[in-house]
Amino acid sequence: MVIAIAAITALIVAVAVVFGVARSTRVQLIGPGKAPNGFDQPAAAVPSHTALDRQAVPGLDPGDIVIGVNGSSTTYVLKGESYVEGGAHAIEPKDGVLTERITISGTVDTTTPGDYTVQYVVHDSTGHTAVATRTVTVVDTMDKQTDGVPVLMYHYVYDPATTPASEVDANWISTTSLEQQLQYLTQNAFYYPSWAEVRAFIDGTHSLPKHSIVLSFDDGEPHFFQHGPALMAKYRTPATSFIIASDGNVPQRMAQYATPYLEYESHSYDMHRAGGTVGHGGRISAMSHQEIVDDIKQSAQITGSLQAFAYPFGDTTPDAQAAVKDAGVPLAFTTEYGWAKIGGDPTALPRVRIQGTESLDAFIGAIQ
Repeated sequence: MVIAIAAITALIVAVAVVFGVARSTRVQLIGPGKAPNGFDQPAAAVPSHTALDRQAVPGLDPGDIVIGVNGSSTTYVLKGESYVEGGAHAIEPKDGVLTERITISGTVDTTTPGDYTVQYVVHDSTGHTAVATRTVTVVDTMDKQTDGVPVLMYHYVYDPATTPASEVDANWISTTSLEQQLQYLTQNAFYYPSWAEVRAFIDGTHSLPKHSIVLSFDDGEPHFFQHGPALMAKYRTPATSFIIASDGNVPQRMAQYATPYLEYESHSYDMHRAGGTVGHGGRISAMSHQEIVDDIKQSAQITGSLQAFAYPFGDTTPDAQAAVKDAGVPLAFTTEYGWAKIGGDPTALPRVRIQGTESLDAFIGAIQ
């Protein structure tokens, strides 16, 4: 089946609540079109192994645009399964998020093993052009991830040269420890699926390679921005920062620390505070269904994306889960410990909390 990108985009917007991804056995992408993001808003900065560092394209000047594909830049698809388009992101200091301007081109035929190329192109308001490229590798066989996917939950990052370990708690991880973990993931060739691939995996419609993993950092705290994105870029490791969007400094931080390897998603607009009676006491349990929907959509105006959502304090209720679905969020995460498994509830998925006091051996044990 051949689908033009305009049709794919319309399909994603129409069924994002149910599926959140575009799938086809044979897909032809022929822009212009928007990268899918699970919500009818531009998506934010996301990782890429080949996109801009800055990527040199003969005859093109990217200016200050940062562009990258979502997830690993080499996407693996098992022959006969559907290709899941993970999309791309772009951001520029003055224009802000540019993802809705991205055009996508390329052809992927999952009935025939081999390498295919999908290209993402974006222009800013002053005429600069940036390009990101995804290689889609269709394989005859795959050593599959069968036990679920570990979605790691970090919080803050500190430099032990300037901040004594005695001044932080287990929610903080040192740059030394984080770098050791990223080195391990890189040396052992871990695969970083896009959020769209994770959703398809949970739905049981898409296989992921063994050693698939997702990294997420909650809150968008200043120290994380000061130390985290640079390490993601150094090791070309995709990660997501779940942002508290009501923080007035967030747009500036998003632009200042933008990297092809960091995606911004919602940790709510103004729900990350006390006021409820469930779990850790976050106010989400005291809000109406519509208030939750409105808050999530407002946060997406800042992050530019709604591919995934992290509940503030990890607190949730059946009504909050219904609101998340109605807001068009394909995946939502609590702080319950565990891996995201096939058949799991996409509105309340667990994560693996990474504590800054853990040894490298403990980290390895948590993801194997």
